[in-house]
Amino acid sequence: IRDRPMPLDRTGKLVSSFGRHTHKDYAKVELQNNGVDFETEPGAQACAVYPGVVSMVIVMDGYKNVVLVRHGEYLTVYAGIERPAVRKGQQVVAGQPLGVIHSDPSDGNRTRLHFEVRHEKQKLNPSEWLR
Repeated sequence: IRDRPMPLDRTGKLVSSFGRHTHKDYAKVELQNNGVDFETEPGAQACAVYPGVVSMVIVMDGYKNVVLVRHGEYLTVYAGIERPAVRKGQQVVAGQPLGVIHSDPSDGNRTRLHFEVRHEKQKLNPSEWLR
């Protein structure tokens, strides 16, 4: 999976990295990010970073739609999808759009994609797998 495209169809800014972080407003609160978060512009789409098969498209509280793509022993997770463009069982190629990322009107139309890489159940740092 190394040296693959970014999970966005256009430029984006990394706004939250993998691992444990101190909460921005509460110094004694730590948060765990199991992936990375990108901010981009409204209308942007999440894109597969490697060829695979869509193993699941589910709705999750706080994340809108979540698309999981299986690449052999690896999974990539794309959360924050407003309108999925793929369905379970569908083959995808690297760079293929998976769906439009949600823009939050109550937060200045902030458009944010949460992205994870897993080796089966083990959570990996996505920054080491992207260009």
